[in-house]
Amino acid sequence: MDLEDKRYWIGLNMLLSPRQVQLALASFSSPEELWKAPLEALKAVPGLERIAEEVVAKRAELAGSLERELEGAGRLGLKVITLAEPAYPRPLRGLPNPPPVLYLLGDYQERDELAIAIVGTRRSTPYGRMAAEQLAKGLAELGLTIVSGLALGIDTVAHRGALAAGGRTIAVLGSGFARPYPQQNLRLMREIAASGAVLSEFPLQTEPDRWNFPRRNRIISGLSRGVVVVEAPERSGALITARLALDQGREVFAVPGRITDEASRGVHQLLKAGAKLVEGIEDIIEEFPDLRAVLATPRAKARPELSPLEERLLAALDWEPLHFDEILESTGLSHAELAQGLLQLQLKDLIREFPGKRYAKLP
Repeated sequence: MDLEDKRYWIGLNMLLSPRQVQLALASFSSPEELWKAPLEALKAVPGLERIAEEVVAKRAELAGSLERELEGAGRLGLKVITLAEPAYPRPLRGLPNPPPVLYLLGDYQERDELAIAIVGTRRSTPYGRMAAEQLAKGLAELGLTIVSGLALGIDTVAHRGALAAGGRTIAVLGSGFARPYPQQNLRLMREIAASGAVLSEFPLQTEPDRWNFPRRNRIISGLSRGVVVVEAPERSGALITARLALDQGREVFAVPGRITDEASRGVHQLLKAGAKLVEGIEDIIEEFPDLRAVLATPRAKARPELSPLEERLLAALDWEPLHFDEILESTGLSHAELAQGLLQLQLKDLIREFPGKRYAKLP
C-alpha cells in the first residue's frame, strides 16, 4: 500500500468510529473516494446522515495532521497497518467492527493466531496473581500467545508469566502510543514488543479515557481463541471482555476464587452463566480439538518427595499469604524448623515468599 492510501485510512480512523468506517466504505470504492466525498454524498450514507456536516468540517481540520501522524509513528518505531493490508491480523477481520487502522510496536506473527487472553482486575490478590502467572507460563510453554491489556494487576502478571516462559505475548492499549497507559508499565511494554507485539487502534495522541477501554477489550477477545478471567468484581472491564468474547464466538473460562472475596464475585457470575471452570491449563486446551492434536496435553507435574516436616508445613499453608509468625503459631514448629522447611519448599517450587515474611502455596 502506498503512503497516500495509508493517509486516507489514518484520516478515516481519526474521523469516524470503526462502525461508521464500515458503513461508509460500503458506499464508496475506496478510502480516498470516501475522504474526498462531497457533503451531499456523505448525507446519503446510512449512519452518516446526521453527522455529515461535522465530518466535512473535521476533515478539513485534520487534513494537515495525516502526515504528522505518519511521521510520529515512525519516530516511535511503529508500523501502521490498515484493514486493506495482508499483514492485518486475520482474527480481527471477522469482527463486526474491526479497527480500520492498527498501530503496532513489535511484530504480529501467524503463530499468534493460537492465542489465549488472560484478563482480570487491577486490584488483584496474591492468589489471583499466582493463578494468572501459572496459567500464562503453562500456555506459553505450549506455544500459545498470551493476550492481555497491559493494565496493572492480573494483566501485568499474565504478560510477565508469558515472558518468563520465553513465550510470546500481545498487549492491547486503550490509548495512543504517545500517551501509553499505565506509565508504570512502560518498561514492560518495551519487553513485550521485543518478543511479541503491542498494538492500539487509537491515533497517537489519544488519551487513556475510560470509555476507550471497553472498545479496546473487543480487540483483546478478538485476537484470542478464548478468554480466561482471573478475579473480577461485579463491575469489571474483564467481564466486558468476557461478554464480547461470547458475542464473537470465543470460549470463556473462569478461575474460581474465595466466596468471601469481592474480586471473585464477577468470576463466579461467569461460572453460574456457563463459563468453564479452570483449575489448570488442561481445562483450557481440552476445549479446542485442533490444539489437542497440535499441542500434546501436558503431563501432570510430578510432585517432589517431601519430608514429614515439609508435608506438615505445606498442609498448614494456604493460597493466600500467611505471615511467618502465623505459620509458627499454627504449626507449633520451632523458629529454626520453620525457616528450614520454608526454604526447602521454596527450592522445590511449591511455595513462594512475599514481601513482609509472608508465604503462600503455588497453584
